[in-house]
Amino acid sequence: MENVRAVKRRLLIGLTLSAASAFLLSGCAVANVISPPFAAAIYATPADAAGAADAVAIPGWVPADATNIRIKTDETKHASIVMFTPTATPPTFTACDPATDPQVDQNSKAPALDETWWPQAINPGTGVTCFGPWHLFGQDGAYYGWTP
Repeated sequence: MENVRAVKRRLLIGLTLSAASAFLLSGCAVANVISPPFAAAIYATPADAAGAADAVAIPGWVPADATNIRIKTDETKHASIVMFTPTATPPTFTACDPATDPQVDQNSKAPALDETWWPQAINPGTGVTCFGPWHLFGQDGAYYGWTP
């Protein structure tokens, strides 16, 4: 009789844990907290990105002759990072000034995302410029941009 109770108790505990695990792992909201939905792409040139989904579309300010373009977007926070190497035409931005560009987030000193191709730090003396919500800097032969 004692063995039957112990088996039933173990079975009940096992079923409860299985049900709880299935519930936690199947819920989209819970899964998004554990692993937010990211979209990422790599393009050789802007032409290769023609027709790309919004989350991985190349910003319009990326020069037409840019190469080795990488983009990553957190679709929950709508934050993006982009990297590219220009061949001839560097992008031209202005100082980050909310008086002339109300979309500029002056409090955004660093991107909310990270990736292996993203630099660990902005080199001292490197200036950050803006275009709308995008912040941009050049470093080590590449340009990097992010939205807060």
